[in-house]
Amino acid sequence: MMKEYYKISFTGDIMCERPLLSASRSDKKYDFDFVFHGVKDKLRESDLVVGNLETVFAGEEAGYTNDVYSFNTPDRFVCSMKSAGIDYVSTANNHCLDRGTEGLIRTLDLLDQYGIKHFGTYRSKEERTSYELLELGGKKIALIAYTYGTNVVENGIVFKEDEEFYVNVLKSQEREWLKFKKTLNTPGIRSKLSRYIRKVTTLEQRMRIKKKLGMLKNLPKSDDLLEDDIYPRYLERLKSDIEKARCEADYVIVCLHSGGLFNVKVGAYTEYIVDLIVRAGADAIVGNHPHVVQKFVDKGCLVAYSLGNFSISPSSLYLVRENLPEYSVLLHFYFDKERMSLYKVTFSILKIVESKNGNLSVYPINALYDKCDITSERDMLISDCTKIYNTFTGKKEMAIDILDEYVCFEKIKDAL
Repeated sequence: MMKEYYKISFTGDIMCERPLLSASRSDKKYDFDFVFHGVKDKLRESDLVVGNLETVFAGEEAGYTNDVYSFNTPDRFVCSMKSAGIDYVSTANNHCLDRGTEGLIRTLDLLDQYGIKHFGTYRSKEERTSYELLELGGKKIALIAYTYGTNVVENGIVFKEDEEFYVNVLKSQEREWLKFKKTLNTPGIRSKLSRYIRKVTTLEQRMRIKKKLGMLKNLPKSDDLLEDDIYPRYLERLKSDIEKARCEADYVIVCLHSGGLFNVKVGAYTEYIVDLIVRAGADAIVGNHPHVVQKFVDKGCLVAYSLGNFSISPSSLYLVRENLPEYSVLLHFYFDKERMSLYKVTFSILKIVESKNGNLSVYPINALYDKCDITSERDMLISDCTKIYNTFTGKKEMAIDILDEYVCFEKIKDAL
């Protein structure tokens, strides 16, 4: 029986941290197929899958991931993504410059080689477009990706005006860099000691020392709106991109990389950007970056503030575990084939399962539930998934049924 709909799905943050990197290596080769093995059948149900790619592929010579906040993943990971059914990736995020512009360019080259389309970062002024256009049954859907920033404090990269084509960014790199330098240059012994420690240790080393001393406190980060965060020229570019997409596309989706890390509450800065995107005319916003699931709301524009982590390592040092970073949402948009209009949005809840050696696999919760033969494990899964469900939908269910998909938006048939 032929389907009566087209289905586009969006994933949370696709990452490869050090525990996974180490576990995936055998005989000097890497294999990441096991990451996607448990979820690939679910991904393949969709006509198109769009991932949020939060790593670069800069090659071994650029140094693979060796710190908590700077990523570079072996090329084999792209092959595994493609085999699992990921068709598009947003590349505009705070890690896109983890190995400089050379790493950014090589990442796009490799994605092209494997046939995974990408949007949000670019190799040249000529390549940069306002949106990526995809077609399903004659319906044109525009994808746009923007990130709040590019980790300038970690990489020190500040674009000149004629280099701004590389990344769709919202905050000024220069302002962020100057603020950071100002804190480092504060006079006094404590500031000098801080500069010295930063120079001779990595962030991960400092975190491990704090953990041993009982000083490591992982807390949700705030997403405040500060005056310096508003950079009109970049915001005008975002609005212009949406307006151009609106002229050609039937449906416009903005992938937004913004928010407070591990915070289930949406911050003022992200709300400001979301409201701007809504006013500019987007139909939907798919958010990522906070590394936990946040709410879904209908503002006339459908907004999923954060889908959570598709493949983070739960054993990572910096996670805020009480907000369930091992869970994510796989968001599904259903378009009616006959009328070619959106009629339903659903979501699947996914869970990352990590073994003792760092291997991890992603599973839909219904598949995990069916495998559970211990009552306490089933009860814990229901409890966790109820928390994720309530966070995403804004409901207050005591306990949900474990399902393949849950509805979060549905049009009345007469309104189609």
